[in-house]
Amino acid sequence: MLPLGQIFMGGLTPSRTSSLKIRALIFDLDGTLYTSKDYTWHLLEGIVKTLAELFSMGEDDAFKLLQDLRARYGSITLGVESMGVKRSEFYGRLVEKLDPERFIATRPELLKFLEELRMMGFKLGCHTNASRLLAEKVLGALGIPPEIFDVIVTCDDAEPKPMPEGYLKIVEALGLRPEEILYVGDRWKVELEPAKRLGMRTALVADKPRGEPDLIIRDVLELREKLKLLDDP
Repeated sequence: MLPLGQIFMGGLTPSRTSSLKIRALIFDLDGTLYTSKDYTWHLLEGIVKTLAELFSMGEDDAFKLLQDLRARYGSITLGVESMGVKRSEFYGRLVEKLDPERFIATRPELLKFLEELRMMGFKLGCHTNASRLLAEKVLGALGIPPEIFDVIVTCDDAEPKPMPEGYLKIVEALGLRPEEILYVGDRWKVELEPAKRLGMRTALVADKPRGEPDLIIRDVLELREKLKLLDDP
């Protein structure tokens, strides 16, 4: 079998991709399909202001609460729900404060890469702890049409990561076995470890190794070359 590196150079037609173990790629959104320190701060500021509003506290206290909730639950969504706030209310307030297009640049090279994957027969998914409206705003800033994904799972659709519900919805929607899926994300404990426990292969997008992913890449576009490491022996 030709390595995937040759596929991207025209060495294999889409009809041959059925011989590969990996049949779908699932991408986390924030920190995986793009990185933006400016947007990270913008998002953080929005979350702090939202928490301050919801719990009638100062922003310093809201920031401390945010840190505590993330440490305890691994997800701000699970954290606010533990305090009796519906995720729809939290994200409804948060989205009003955010403007991703001010801070996130379009990535035409990413869109081209996703289109190449689809042309070769791979199924694609996006899995995020954000609400669907916020996810679509971020994808819009990137210049990525949501329709390019076969499935998108947000916190509107399932319990947020690291809970298994969203992963299982993806498996069901794609009609594949977990071992046929490569999950790509930037957080080991919250995103990739749960995927690995379900039997998926994993790719960590990070500058430094963490956990036990099958691949480590600094940018999602490196998958063009690194995917061949997961070929059948």
